[in-house]
Amino acid sequence: MRRDLLDWSKALALAEQLAPAEIPYISREYAQQLEFMGDYSTALAHYENGIIEYPEEETEQIKVFRGIQLARDLHGRVVKRDCAIILEHLRQYGEAADLYELGQFYDRAAAVCLKAKAWGKVGELLPKVRSPKIHAQYGKVMEAEKRYKEAAVAYRNARDYDNLVRMLLDHLNMAEEAVKVVRESRSIEGAKLVAKFFSQIGDHASAIRFLVLSNCQQEAFQLAEATDHIAEYADSIEADGASQEQLAFLAEYFANAGDSHNAGRFYLRAGHYRAALEYLMACGENHESLVLAIEAVAAASDNKLTTRMTEYLMGEVDGMPKDAKYLFRLYVALGMTKEAATTAVVIAREEQDHGSYTVARNVLLAMYQ
Repeated sequence: MRRDLLDWSKALALAEQLAPAEIPYISREYAQQLEFMGDYSTALAHYENGIIEYPEEETEQIKVFRGIQLARDLHGRVVKRDCAIILEHLRQYGEAADLYELGQFYDRAAAVCLKAKAWGKVGELLPKVRSPKIHAQYGKVMEAEKRYKEAAVAYRNARDYDNLVRMLLDHLNMAEEAVKVVRESRSIEGAKLVAKFFSQIGDHASAIRFLVLSNCQQEAFQLAEATDHIAEYADSIEADGASQEQLAFLAEYFANAGDSHNAGRFYLRAGHYRAALEYLMACGENHESLVLAIEAVAAASDNKLTTRMTEYLMGEVDGMPKDAKYLFRLYVALGMTKEAATTAVVIAREEQDHGSYTVARNVLLAMYQ
């Protein structure tokens, strides 16, 4: 009965009193349990006390365990590794993993434990494991067992950001963390997953941003047009470093839609400075448009565009002189120091005449800097 309950020490004690013939068999079964638990020296002693029907096999097993014990006792990592390799070939994964771990070959120990499906032991070893492949394999195992937090940690350690994002969105309800991972890793597949998530909850602006991030430009544009989020698409395109062709396409779209400011803005980003200036000048005294127009003229280094912008700011084009601060800004952008200084003095005097001494001082200080 004690034998059936796997209470080996009591079973052996009873066998000595009641059934000595059973001692070798109980010893062998006890040795197998000790072997599984990693107590090799005690297991070896019980194997030596046991008998089986095939003495040659028994002798071979005893030799193996003597070798394991010797490798454990010897100093040096290499001997443990070499013995572990032999044991691995013999499919004695538990013993191989033990020697790999003793030799501080943690990646190999974890790999062997994966073969043996000893998930608990793999989890213990992972903090010392460097191989992304092993972390990824463990992540798949944890996912299959529905242990999603452990799977996410493993995928993160494996730098498998696509699967990490999938875990965070599909199983852990951690959308903010998924967004953070995508922004930091620039994972294209992860960005697609995040975009899909935002589309499903009706946050189209966020979905568009992540479609752009995942290089799904056409899908992003179609969604933006269908949901009236072209502005968000435009901002995402500009921030993502789109090609000149994409920027020019967007500029033309805004031009056809009658949006002169954004048409000029994207012609500027596409390097079409003349077109950019014309559209931006059409926006009148809009501050952002004037700032972009000055940027376009400075980037173009074209005398004709410089003259046209100067005349526009001075009111020679439409009879409406613009605030002198824009002319000052233009001269500074073009490196025209003398003209900028003259304009700064004029602005400062005007501000003084209006009693704005602080503003006048700041204008002159900006020129000095």
